Amino acid sequence: MKLSNILAALVFAVSSSAYADSWTGPDKTLHFAGGAVIGAAVTMYTDKPIYGIAAGAAVGLAKELYDARNRDKHTPSAKDFAVTVAGAVVGSYTGLIIRRNFVGFQTTF
Repeated sequence: MKLSNILAALVFAVSSSAYADSWTGPDKTLHFAGGAVIGAAVTMYTDKPIYGIAAGAAVGLAKELYDARNRDKHTPSAKDFAVTVAGAVVGSYTGLIIRRNFVGFQTTF
């Protein structure tokens, strides 16, 4: 099964509360940044952007599932999940560029 199909199924799974907030909600920046950091870190470690994207998506899904189980204090949102995955995509490819162009430099004393 392709990663895009898996991600689509995950978005559908948490989409029951898609109306919960707007695309410009105040927490979207944090979701994007969190996904980007996770995606970049995993990609820089593995040199495989698909692993970074998958890690960011997994953490985003775990957060939304946690929110779904704790509805008294949290609101699950497919939009939050989607923004986290978008951040993971951007972070993963940014991490790949950083790893290939900047990591591995040599210093001499």
